Amino acid sequence: MSDSPRENTKSIYLLHGEENFLINRKFKQLERQSIEPGFEEFNKFVFYGLDANATHLMDQATTYPMMGGRQLIVLKNAHQFKNWDQLLPYAKNPSDFSTFLIVHPEKKIDGRTAFVKALKDLVKRGKAEIYEAKKLYDNKVPGWISEEVSSLGFTIQPRTAAMLGEYLGNNLEGILKEVDKIILNLEEGQKEITLDHVNKFVGVSRKFSVFELQKAMAYGEVDKAATIANLMSQDPKTNPIYMLTGALFNFFSRVYKVHALKSKRDADVAKALKLGHAFFAKEYLSAVRYFSREKCEEVFAILYEFDLRSKGIDSPTEKEDRLLRAMVAQILTKID
Repeated sequence: MSDSPRENTKSIYLLHGEENFLINRKFKQLERQSIEPGFEEFNKFVFYGLDANATHLMDQATTYPMMGGRQLIVLKNAHQFKNWDQLLPYAKNPSDFSTFLIVHPEKKIDGRTAFVKALKDLVKRGKAEIYEAKKLYDNKVPGWISEEVSSLGFTIQPRTAAMLGEYLGNNLEGILKEVDKIILNLEEGQKEITLDHVNKFVGVSRKFSVFELQKAMAYGEVDKAATIANLMSQDPKTNPIYMLTGALFNFFSRVYKVHALKSKRDADVAKALKLGHAFFAKEYLSAVRYFSREKCEEVFAILYEFDLRSKGIDSPTEKEDRLLRAMVAQILTKID
Protein backbone atom coordinates (compact mmCIF):
# COMPACT_ATOMS: atom_id res chain seq x y z
CA MET A 1 0.00 0.00 0.00
CA SER A 2 1.32 3.45 -0.93
CA ASP A 3 2.01 6.00 1.80
CA SER A 4 1.94 8.97 -0.57
CA PRO A 5 0.59 12.21 0.95
CA ARG A 6 -2.24 12.20 -1.63
CA GLU A 7 -3.56 8.81 -0.51
CA ASN A 8 -3.45 9.94 3.12
CA THR A 9 -5.44 13.10 2.40
CA LYS A 10 -8.46 13.73 4.64
CA SER A 11 -11.99 14.25 3.38
CA ILE A 12 -12.43 17.68 5.01
CA TYR A 13 -9.94 20.30 6.16
CA LEU A 14 -10.89 23.42 8.10
CA LEU A 15 -8.27 26.19 8.21
CA HIS A 16 -9.27 29.05 10.47
CA GLY A 17 -7.84 31.71 12.77
CA GLU A 18 -6.37 35.19 12.90
CA GLU A 19 -2.97 34.57 11.28
CA ASN A 20 -3.73 34.70 7.56
CA PHE A 21 -0.14 34.00 6.53
CA LEU A 22 -0.16 30.61 8.26
CA ILE A 23 -3.58 29.81 6.81
CA ASN A 24 -2.41 30.63 3.27
CA ARG A 25 0.74 28.56 3.69
CA LYS A 26 -1.22 25.57 4.97
CA PHE A 27 -3.72 25.98 2.12
CA LYS A 28 -0.99 25.85 -0.54
CA GLN A 29 0.48 22.74 1.07
CA LEU A 30 -2.87 20.94 1.14
CA GLU A 31 -3.73 22.10 -2.38
CA ARG A 32 -0.56 20.46 -3.73
CA GLN A 33 -1.22 17.35 -1.67
CA SER A 34 -4.88 16.92 -2.62
CA ILE A 35 -4.87 16.89 -6.40
CA GLU A 36 -2.82 15.24 -9.12
CA PRO A 37 -0.50 17.64 -10.98
CA GLY A 38 -2.01 18.58 -14.32
CA PHE A 39 -5.56 17.79 -13.23
CA GLU A 40 -6.26 21.15 -11.53
CA GLU A 41 -8.35 22.39 -14.46
CA PHE A 42 -10.63 19.34 -14.34
CA ASN A 43 -10.72 18.33 -10.67
CA LYS A 44 -10.50 21.61 -8.75
CA PHE A 45 -13.62 23.65 -7.95
CA VAL A 46 -13.51 26.93 -6.02
CA PHE A 47 -16.45 28.57 -4.23
CA TYR A 48 -16.44 31.88 -2.34
CA GLY A 49 -18.13 32.35 1.01
CA LEU A 50 -20.31 35.36 0.25
CA ASP A 51 -21.85 33.82 -2.88
CA ALA A 52 -21.47 30.08 -2.25
CA ASN A 53 -24.59 27.95 -2.48
CA ALA A 54 -24.51 25.04 -0.02
CA THR A 55 -26.53 22.77 -2.32
CA HIS A 56 -24.23 23.38 -5.31
CA LEU A 57 -21.21 22.83 -3.09
CA MET A 58 -22.48 19.46 -1.83
CA ASP A 59 -23.57 18.40 -5.31
CA GLN A 60 -20.08 18.97 -6.62
CA ALA A 61 -18.43 17.22 -3.67
CA THR A 62 -20.61 14.13 -4.16
CA THR A 63 -20.18 13.96 -7.96
CA TYR A 64 -17.48 11.51 -8.98
CA PRO A 65 -14.58 13.27 -10.80
CA MET A 66 -14.87 13.16 -14.58
CA MET A 67 -11.12 12.54 -15.01
CA GLY A 68 -10.83 10.06 -12.15
CA GLY A 69 -8.50 10.48 -9.21
CA ARG A 70 -9.36 12.81 -6.35
CA GLN A 71 -11.14 16.14 -6.69
CA LEU A 72 -10.60 19.27 -4.62
CA ILE A 73 -13.50 21.44 -3.48
CA VAL A 74 -12.36 24.78 -2.00
CA LEU A 75 -14.53 27.17 -0.01
CA LYS A 76 -12.56 30.42 0.21
CA ASN A 77 -13.47 33.41 2.38
CA ALA A 78 -15.47 31.01 4.53
CA HIS A 79 -15.72 33.67 7.26
CA GLN A 80 -18.39 35.24 4.97
CA PHE A 81 -20.36 31.99 4.58
CA LYS A 82 -23.59 31.77 6.59
CA ASN A 83 -25.32 28.46 5.80
CA TRP A 84 -23.21 26.00 7.80
CA ASP A 85 -26.21 23.94 8.91
CA GLN A 86 -26.98 23.18 5.26
CA LEU A 87 -23.57 21.47 5.00
CA LEU A 88 -24.25 19.26 8.01
CA PRO A 89 -25.32 16.17 5.95
CA TYR A 90 -22.00 16.25 4.11
CA ALA A 91 -20.01 16.68 7.33
CA LYS A 92 -21.66 13.51 8.63
CA ASN A 93 -20.99 11.50 5.48
CA PRO A 94 -18.26 13.02 3.26
CA SER A 95 -17.21 11.55 -0.09
CA ASP A 96 -14.09 9.40 -0.18
CA PHE A 97 -13.10 10.77 -3.60
CA SER A 98 -13.31 14.47 -2.67
CA THR A 99 -11.25 16.78 -0.47
CA PHE A 100 -13.30 19.65 0.93
CA LEU A 101 -10.92 22.45 1.92
CA ILE A 102 -12.50 25.26 3.98
CA VAL A 103 -10.42 28.46 4.21
CA HIS A 104 -11.77 30.63 7.05
CA PRO A 105 -9.38 33.61 7.50
CA GLU A 106 -9.47 36.64 9.81
CA LYS A 107 -10.95 34.91 12.86
CA LYS A 108 -11.85 31.62 14.55
CA ILE A 109 -14.89 29.80 13.29
CA ASP A 110 -17.89 29.56 15.61
CA GLY A 111 -17.37 26.20 17.28
CA ARG A 112 -20.97 26.05 18.50
CA THR A 113 -22.42 25.23 15.08
CA ALA A 114 -23.63 21.69 14.40
CA PHE A 115 -21.35 21.60 11.36
CA VAL A 116 -18.19 22.19 13.41
CA LYS A 117 -19.31 19.68 16.03
CA ALA A 118 -19.82 17.08 13.28
CA LEU A 119 -16.41 18.00 11.90
CA LYS A 120 -14.82 17.30 15.27
CA ASP A 121 -16.38 13.84 15.22
CA LEU A 122 -14.80 13.30 11.79
CA VAL A 123 -11.43 14.31 13.26
CA LYS A 124 -11.76 11.54 15.83
CA ARG A 125 -12.45 9.09 13.00
CA GLY A 126 -9.38 10.26 11.10
CA LYS A 127 -11.36 11.72 8.21
CA ALA A 128 -10.91 15.45 8.91
CA GLU A 129 -8.39 17.93 10.23
CA ILE A 130 -8.97 21.28 11.93
CA TYR A 131 -6.07 23.71 11.74
CA GLU A 132 -6.21 26.89 13.83
CA ALA A 133 -3.71 29.60 12.90
CA LYS A 134 -3.36 31.63 16.07
CA LYS A 135 -1.93 35.13 16.05
CA LEU A 136 1.48 34.95 17.68
CA TYR A 137 2.19 37.27 20.59
CA ASP A 138 5.57 38.99 20.41
CA ASN A 139 7.02 36.78 23.15
CA LYS A 140 6.21 33.65 21.11
CA VAL A 141 7.85 34.87 17.91
CA PRO A 142 11.49 33.94 18.76
CA GLY A 143 10.51 30.32 19.40
CA TRP A 144 8.58 30.22 16.14
CA ILE A 145 11.59 31.65 14.29
CA SER A 146 13.85 28.97 15.77
CA GLU A 147 11.47 26.21 14.64
CA GLU A 148 11.19 27.65 11.12
CA VAL A 149 14.96 28.05 10.76
CA SER A 150 15.48 24.49 12.01
CA SER A 151 12.94 23.17 9.47
CA LEU A 152 15.08 24.75 6.73
CA GLY A 153 18.16 22.87 7.95
CA PHE A 154 19.83 25.80 9.72
CA THR A 155 20.30 26.95 13.33
CA ILE A 156 19.82 30.22 15.16
CA GLN A 157 20.62 31.09 18.77
CA PRO A 158 17.70 32.24 21.00
CA ARG A 159 19.20 35.72 21.38
CA THR A 160 19.52 36.10 17.61
CA ALA A 161 15.93 34.92 17.08
CA ALA A 162 14.79 37.43 19.72
CA MET A 163 16.66 40.20 17.94
CA LEU A 164 15.03 39.30 14.63
CA GLY A 165 11.67 39.38 16.37
CA GLU A 166 12.44 42.81 17.82
CA TYR A 167 13.31 44.11 14.37
CA LEU A 168 10.24 42.75 12.57
CA GLY A 169 7.57 42.24 15.24
CA ASN A 170 5.07 39.44 14.56
CA ASN A 171 5.01 39.91 10.79
CA LEU A 172 5.57 36.21 10.09
CA GLU A 173 5.66 36.52 6.31
CA GLY A 174 8.17 39.35 6.56
CA ILE A 175 10.31 37.34 8.97
CA LEU A 176 10.50 34.35 6.63
CA LYS A 177 11.42 36.60 3.71
CA GLU A 178 14.27 38.04 5.75
CA VAL A 179 15.38 34.56 6.85
CA ASP A 180 15.44 33.46 3.21
CA LYS A 181 17.50 36.54 2.34
CA ILE A 182 20.03 35.74 5.08
CA ILE A 183 20.30 32.09 4.00
CA LEU A 184 20.94 33.12 0.40
CA ASN A 185 23.84 35.27 1.61
CA LEU A 186 25.43 32.68 3.90
CA GLU A 187 28.82 31.38 2.91
CA GLU A 188 28.89 27.86 1.52
CA GLY A 189 28.71 25.30 4.30
CA GLN A 190 27.62 27.81 6.95
CA LYS A 191 24.58 26.60 8.87
CA GLU A 192 24.09 29.15 11.67
CA ILE A 193 22.32 32.50 11.36
CA THR A 194 24.15 34.93 13.65
CA LEU A 195 23.54 38.42 15.04
CA ASP A 196 25.99 39.77 12.49
CA HIS A 197 23.89 38.31 9.69
CA VAL A 198 20.72 39.88 11.09
CA ASN A 199 22.36 43.30 11.46
CA LYS A 200 23.89 43.11 7.99
CA PHE A 201 21.07 41.73 5.85
CA VAL A 202 17.75 42.47 7.54
CA GLY A 203 15.84 45.51 6.40
CA VAL A 204 14.26 47.05 9.49
CA SER A 205 10.55 47.70 8.99
CA ARG A 206 9.10 47.82 12.48
CA LYS A 207 8.39 51.17 14.12
CA PHE A 208 8.99 51.58 17.84
CA SER A 209 7.68 54.20 20.24
CA VAL A 210 8.96 55.72 23.46
CA PHE A 211 6.38 53.61 25.31
CA GLU A 212 8.09 50.40 24.21
CA LEU A 213 11.45 51.92 25.13
CA GLN A 214 10.38 52.84 28.66
CA LYS A 215 8.70 49.45 29.12
CA ALA A 216 11.97 47.69 28.29
CA MET A 217 13.73 49.94 30.81
CA ALA A 218 11.06 49.28 33.43
CA TYR A 219 11.66 45.53 33.21
CA GLY A 220 15.45 45.82 33.19
CA GLU A 221 15.76 44.54 29.62
CA VAL A 222 19.01 46.30 28.75
CA ASP A 223 19.65 44.64 25.38
CA LYS A 224 16.07 45.16 24.24
CA ALA A 225 16.07 48.84 25.27
CA ALA A 226 19.35 49.43 23.46
CA THR A 227 17.99 47.75 20.32
CA ILE A 228 14.81 49.85 20.40
CA ALA A 229 16.84 53.04 20.90
CA ASN A 230 19.05 52.12 17.95
CA LEU A 231 16.03 51.54 15.69
CA MET A 232 14.29 54.72 16.85
CA SER A 233 17.44 56.73 16.20
CA GLN A 234 17.25 55.76 12.52
CA ASP A 235 14.03 57.77 12.19
CA PRO A 236 14.74 61.07 14.00
CA LYS A 237 11.83 62.85 12.29
CA THR A 238 9.35 60.49 13.93
CA ASN A 239 11.33 60.35 17.18
CA PRO A 240 12.70 63.86 17.85
CA ILE A 241 14.82 63.82 20.98
CA TYR A 242 12.93 66.67 22.64
CA MET A 243 9.81 64.49 22.66
CA LEU A 244 11.72 61.53 24.07
CA THR A 245 13.32 63.52 26.89
CA GLY A 246 9.88 64.87 27.82
CA ALA A 247 8.20 61.47 27.76
CA LEU A 248 11.00 59.78 29.70
CA PHE A 249 11.00 62.60 32.27
CA ASN A 250 7.28 62.01 32.86
CA PHE A 251 7.87 58.27 33.14
CA PHE A 252 10.70 58.52 35.66
CA SER A 253 8.81 61.19 37.62
CA ARG A 254 6.10 58.60 38.15
CA VAL A 255 8.66 55.95 39.13
CA TYR A 256 10.09 58.45 41.63
CA LYS A 257 6.60 59.05 43.02
CA VAL A 258 5.97 55.33 43.47
CA HIS A 259 9.01 55.14 45.76
CA ALA A 260 7.26 57.60 48.11
CA LEU A 261 3.98 55.69 48.25
CA LYS A 262 3.22 53.78 51.44
CA SER A 263 1.13 51.18 49.62
CA LYS A 264 2.60 49.36 46.63
CA ARG A 265 -0.62 47.55 45.75
CA ASP A 266 -1.49 47.72 42.05
CA ALA A 267 -4.77 49.52 42.66
CA ASP A 268 -3.23 52.12 44.99
CA VAL A 269 -0.35 52.81 42.62
CA ALA A 270 -2.72 53.17 39.68
CA LYS A 271 -4.87 55.60 41.67
CA ALA A 272 -1.90 57.68 42.79
CA LEU A 273 -0.50 57.90 39.25
CA LYS A 274 -3.96 58.36 37.67
CA LEU A 275 -3.36 55.43 35.32
CA GLY A 276 -6.98 54.46 34.87
CA HIS A 277 -6.44 50.71 35.37
CA ALA A 278 -4.51 48.72 37.97
CA PHE A 279 -2.88 46.60 35.25
CA PHE A 280 -0.72 49.53 34.11
CA ALA A 281 0.78 49.87 37.58
CA LYS A 282 2.85 46.71 37.08
CA GLU A 283 5.26 48.51 34.76
CA TYR A 284 6.02 51.17 37.38
CA LEU A 285 6.28 48.64 40.19
CA SER A 286 8.84 46.78 38.12
CA ALA A 287 10.74 49.99 37.40
CA VAL A 288 11.21 50.80 41.10
CA ARG A 289 13.12 47.51 41.43
CA TYR A 290 15.65 48.60 38.82
CA PHE A 291 15.76 52.37 39.46
CA SER A 292 16.14 53.48 43.07
CA ARG A 293 15.26 57.04 44.13
CA GLU A 294 18.89 58.00 43.74
CA LYS A 295 19.08 56.41 40.29
CA CYS A 296 15.94 58.28 39.22
CA GLU A 297 17.59 61.54 40.25
CA GLU A 298 20.63 60.62 38.16
CA VAL A 299 18.35 59.89 35.21
CA PHE A 300 16.75 63.33 35.60
CA ALA A 301 20.22 64.86 35.33
CA ILE A 302 20.94 62.84 32.18
CA LEU A 303 17.68 63.91 30.56
CA TYR A 304 18.35 67.56 31.42
CA GLU A 305 21.87 67.36 29.98
CA PHE A 306 20.73 65.81 26.70
CA ASP A 307 17.82 68.20 26.37
CA LEU A 308 20.32 71.09 26.49
CA ARG A 309 22.70 69.33 24.11
CA SER A 310 19.90 68.73 21.59
CA LYS A 311 19.26 72.48 21.58
CA GLY A 312 22.93 73.34 21.16
CA ILE A 313 23.14 75.01 24.59
CA ASP A 314 26.66 74.98 26.07
CA SER A 315 27.71 72.46 23.38
CA PRO A 316 28.16 72.25 19.62
CA THR A 317 25.19 71.01 17.60
CA GLU A 318 25.11 67.21 17.48
CA LYS A 319 23.21 64.74 15.31
CA GLU A 320 20.00 63.59 16.97
CA ASP A 321 20.54 59.90 16.21
CA ARG A 322 23.82 59.88 18.13
CA LEU A 323 22.34 61.88 20.98
CA LEU A 324 19.42 59.49 21.37
CA ARG A 325 21.64 56.40 21.49
CA ALA A 326 24.08 58.03 23.89
CA MET A 327 21.28 59.24 26.18
CA VAL A 328 19.66 55.82 26.42
CA ALA A 329 23.05 54.15 26.92
CA GLN A 330 23.74 56.38 29.92
CA ILE A 331 20.31 55.71 31.41
CA LEU A 332 20.80 51.96 31.03
CA THR A 333 23.99 52.12 33.08
CA LYS A 334 21.82 53.19 36.03
CA ILE A 335 19.87 49.92 36.13
CA ASP A 336 20.63 48.16 39.40
